[in-house]
Amino acid sequence: MSTNRDQLISAISDGILRFGFQSFNLTYNKSNTHEFMTDPTLTDWSKSDLEGYHRNNLIDCDPLLELLAERHVRKLWRPADWHGKPKAQAYRAYVEQIGVRSGVTVTLAGRADRISAFAALSRENVEDPSVAPAIAVLAQAALAKAAALEIPGEDLPAACARQSSLTAKQLEILSWAREGKSNRDIATILSISTRTVNYHMSEILKKLGVASRTQAITMTS
Repeated sequence: MSTNRDQLISAISDGILRFGFQSFNLTYNKSNTHEFMTDPTLTDWSKSDLEGYHRNNLIDCDPLLELLAERHVRKLWRPADWHGKPKAQAYRAYVEQIGVRSGVTVTLAGRADRISAFAALSRENVEDPSVAPAIAVLAQAALAKAAALEIPGEDLPAACARQSSLTAKQLEILSWAREGKSNRDIATILSISTRTVNYHMSEILKKLGVASRTQAITMTS
């Protein structure tokens, strides 16, 4: 169980590795898309990695930053996706140079007027479309854990704070529910019984102080 910032970063790194990704950025409630790369909330990028991004003046030609202002983004991408897009060629050349062959970008629950998002990079060709929503679940659970550790700071909504009372399994179930999955779907994904999912969902409603699954999803979205 993560009890501090470094342990949480390590846990996220281990989590994305299961899906074929080797590095990540997580940004919560930032005022603009540029802060995703200038001031990430959690990242395993080194200082030199971030400096290299800025040294190459990529912030104004990074096509992924444009996605961050949208709601419910679940985007699995490859550098080849930007073929024929002149503005994105400098960024494409950069990611290919550092060995990135694919990546995933997802937006997260947060204030409507702020940017909350997660991105992970891979040296492999990750092609399974189910990976993007799974990464969103992982990232949302990581955000709830960060809230419990008070990592993002004082700008946490009450909903995030309430999520800190949920267990890791309950956070995962709630995140899949937020992705539109039924209890039966979640049971299949997590290889547990529907009865177990029903029990955890009941506990989620009690802990969040709401009467329905829809209210729980709305409160934490």
